[in-house]
Amino acid sequence: MNQRTDNKTRAEKLGCYCSLWQEDPAFLKKQNIPAGFCGLCEKCGRPGHIRHFPGAAPYTGSWCERHYRQTMIIHPLGRIGVILYSFFVLTGVIVFVLVR
Repeated sequence: MNQRTDNKTRAEKLGCYCSLWQEDPAFLKKQNIPAGFCGLCEKCGRPGHIRHFPGAAPYTGSWCERHYRQTMIIHPLGRIGVILYSFFVLTGVIVFVLVR
């Protein structure tokens, strides 16, 4: 698979901006972003991807995989966080009702 289709496939899969490598590779090289990534993590500076915030906030940022998944779990409106927080709230309600 060549670099052009690989970046397009990655961008479609992750919902990121790796397609910038086709549009303006000089910009990404100037920012010292390695091939295969489209940004640097805002938290730790490691190579990552520019994506929509994994929660319900209208924000687009750059995260490495570790911090993207961490935010997805910790944020109350993240894809996984909403399930976890709902579980804790429902468990509290059930315990409250059963104790009464």
